[in-house]
Amino acid sequence: RRARAMPRSVIDGVRRYKLLVVRATYRQLWSTTIPDFLKVYPKDLGGWSGGRGGPVEFSMEFEDEFGLIEFHVDFMAFGDDIVAALRGFQATDIWLHEMDTNPLDVMVNGITRIGRYPDQKHFAGYAPQLRAYKQLIGDFNAPDEENWCFEFFHDEEKRAQIVANLNKAMAAAAAKAGEEPVPVEINFYRQPGFGEEGCENLQNLGPGYYETQIATMKLAGRGDLIKRLVYNQTVFLRVGQPVFEREFNRSVHVSRERLQAIPGLPLVLGLDQGFKGAAVIGQKVPMGGGKTQFRMLAELMFPKERLFAQVFGERLSDLLDERFPGFRIEAAWGDIAGEQGASQTDEDNRTWNLMVGRVCGFTVRPQRVGANRIPPRLEAVRAPLELLVGGQPGILIDPRCTYLIAGFEARYVWTDEIDKNGDKRKVPNKQFVEANVMDALQYLCLSESLPDGTSKNSNSQHSKSGRIGHNGGPPLAKHGGLQTDFNLLNPYGD
Repeated sequence: RRARAMPRSVIDGVRRYKLLVVRATYRQLWSTTIPDFLKVYPKDLGGWSGGRGGPVEFSMEFEDEFGLIEFHVDFMAFGDDIVAALRGFQATDIWLHEMDTNPLDVMVNGITRIGRYPDQKHFAGYAPQLRAYKQLIGDFNAPDEENWCFEFFHDEEKRAQIVANLNKAMAAAAAKAGEEPVPVEINFYRQPGFGEEGCENLQNLGPGYYETQIATMKLAGRGDLIKRLVYNQTVFLRVGQPVFEREFNRSVHVSRERLQAIPGLPLVLGLDQGFKGAAVIGQKVPMGGGKTQFRMLAELMFPKERLFAQVFGERLSDLLDERFPGFRIEAAWGDIAGEQGASQTDEDNRTWNLMVGRVCGFTVRPQRVGANRIPPRLEAVRAPLELLVGGQPGILIDPRCTYLIAGFEARYVWTDEIDKNGDKRKVPNKQFVEANVMDALQYLCLSESLPDGTSKNSNSQHSKSGRIGHNGGPPLAKHGGLQTDFNLLNPYGD
């Protein structure tokens, strides 16, 4: 919002303002943006030129307590070539309507077009702060958490970092030019959603407007859209039916505050091998009754890069040193496939688990519980999700673990798999990168499972007292049969 009025022209005392309104297509402009604009500025207030489906200009003059204002608006669509479409435009401000539907490049290129009108000769002699009159504004519904608007506006820490970097660069440029720097601000206002105090625009909506939307979206199984479009909350948009849709509840399983590692309690890790490897870092907290809470403190994944094991190990080591200095690593479990020779990564045919472990300084053991079958892996996660002891859930996730949260909420989903006999079955979809970090979590959670893959955290686990032999109790004979010293749960002997 403006903290001051635009200064008058030193030439004729008139203030001149030009707004550029940008959408991707003229269809979008004419279907939503222009009708919204005309509700505030009807055509008869000024001059209107341009036909439906093409560029439009609007101009008017009026006076306020500071004098005469020439107000001009250009509506344009950038189409397929953002740079070419914006080239040559000179504006005071830019309005990005439905900002989240525009690519980031529109804002990046738009910044170079603002503050160019009126010409600087109208501000000759004014202080730099008065001559730098420009802003880029936008409005949008709560975006999904993969949209660039989420990181730029909803992530306060990221936004502060962007502002600091911008102002540092501008201060250096101003000092080089012998000028006083003009600081940049990025402000964000979240409109209260339906049911919240301060919810706006209700007077313009008919009875039951939001209630009808909620009922319709529930019927369609799109609870994610209810949060985003009705309650104005950021979400991950679903790409299918989430595997843990019934068990996962963001308000229960994601901490409201950043989690801190508990001093004196060692760390445990789960890893998924490959060129798009993933790792999760947590602590196992006893909850009583033989149950365990997984406190998920951090995750590591680079979906836009293909990393060799050595590089991934280095980055994992850096994360551990930065976030968890002095904490002991109790155990790390990886994909059993990581034990297969990876000739792509090393001439000595060393394995992914081994290479990452050596870089980090601990052993990455292949998770053999459940023999890497899908049902035990999913059960290992489902059981703590459904566990609640003394108000504490069996899995509690740090809000910075965005890939884990996205997997649970929207992107670790079911798909159909057809076997060689033509039979169809439901399996988790590995197409989306969030599946990698979800796999890493499964290897970690399997550490609290029995050799057959049954989770110790399952509410169905009861005492086996009274059972004998093949009914689930201890063997009938203390000795006899095939004996081995090999420990299935500790194949490395450490």
